[in-house]
Amino acid sequence: MRYLFILFYLLSALVFADTQKIMIDLKTGDMDSFTTRFIGGVSSTADYFIAQGDTVSIAVVIHGEAYKFFVENLERTQYGVDQSLVANQEVLYQKLLEFQKKYNVVLEICQVGMNKKGILSEDIYPFVTPIKSSMTGLVKWQNRGYAYIPVP
Repeated sequence: MRYLFILFYLLSALVFADTQKIMIDLKTGDMDSFTTRFIGGVSSTADYFIAQGDTVSIAVVIHGEAYKFFVENLERTQYGVDQSLVANQEVLYQKLLEFQKKYNVVLEICQVGMNKKGILSEDIYPFVTPIKSSMTGLVKWQNRGYAYIPVP
């Protein structure tokens, strides 16, 4: 009887749990905004929903000035002269990697902007996927029911 109760409880938790779909429109080039609003804010929001018994699905569309946070080979891009970025790159990379793995975040980066800024696909982190444009990514995720959250 005890096992039936546990099984019933687990099944009911699955049935009544919601999936919170979050789509981040990431454009900021400000390091403080990136670390606090994006990584910190999205993590705490995800943790809140997970604590409520929900599952979380997070997609991020990267464009604007946010490219620099996803470039692995800074010296091959215009961002190599940003001393603050260069000095903090390893710490930011570890935070991003932990964030991506913990929440299984889909990170998509606008290929149009990459081309304009001279960023090659091999210069970005391997867990980031180039997409045709930010517009196609934003439309795709919103049409799949993801809540739009801008981080300008």
